[in-house]
Amino acid sequence: MRTGKSVAAAATISLAILLSANCSSEAQVSNSADWTPLANSEKPITIRGTPYAVESAGSKWGIRQKSVGAIDITRFEVRAGDIWSEDRASGENKERSEFDGYKRRFEYGSDVWGAYSFLVEPGPEYQSDWTAISQMHGSKIRPFHMHFKLGRLTIYCESSGPHSGLQTSTIYSEMLSRNEWHHVVFHLREGVPNGRFEFWLDGRKAVDFSGMIGAPGNQAYWKFGIYRGYGPIATPLAIQFANMEIGPTELLSRVATPLSVE
Repeated sequence: MRTGKSVAAAATISLAILLSANCSSEAQVSNSADWTPLANSEKPITIRGTPYAVESAGSKWGIRQKSVGAIDITRFEVRAGDIWSEDRASGENKERSEFDGYKRRFEYGSDVWGAYSFLVEPGPEYQSDWTAISQMHGSKIRPFHMHFKLGRLTIYCESSGPHSGLQTSTIYSEMLSRNEWHHVVFHLREGVPNGRFEFWLDGRKAVDFSGMIGAPGNQAYWKFGIYRGYGPIATPLAIQFANMEIGPTELLSRVATPLSVE
């Protein structure tokens, strides 16, 4: 049995670990003078022609952005209790800091390309029921969504056709290193049954999928940041995204030559 002194000591150590995690996350920002807080912005944030709406709890650490020359970097952080007002109003137990690109939609059957870099900041072991860090959302279905949990990057695809309900499948799941930039290129064309999804990570083709993906009539749009549930989750998480490009223009050249983040 623990004595009162040992219990108090354990509590002190636990508090120190939590404070250290928060402070280390904050240090990622405070060491750079060019960060601009965006978590309370009511105006769309435009990145390379795509307008994004802010969805966050409005905390000072939730969303920050900086520009260095031609490079744009957006930093998202979620801590326990960071609930967006609309989630709170609906009673949903979710936490998020993310950008929603619903104002720019892509029609079913069209080609959509994306290229960007992202960095998961260092921190304690991270676990949640689910944590989406980017997703191609839609008016009917999410063709694909990417998650980070227990050090692993996982990609799920969804499809739904006239004679089938919602089908979700895992098409990629591998360990992902933290505190270093990873470079992504993807190509999506929704189709039932003839869809296409390609995904490159750090110059390697990680997904080469042909088959059912998306849903007829779906209007897809891009979201990125941190969206997790079900909480509250004690562990904070911070991710930086750089050079976000989304649109119909082919971006295959970005596989070998991603835009610089230096």
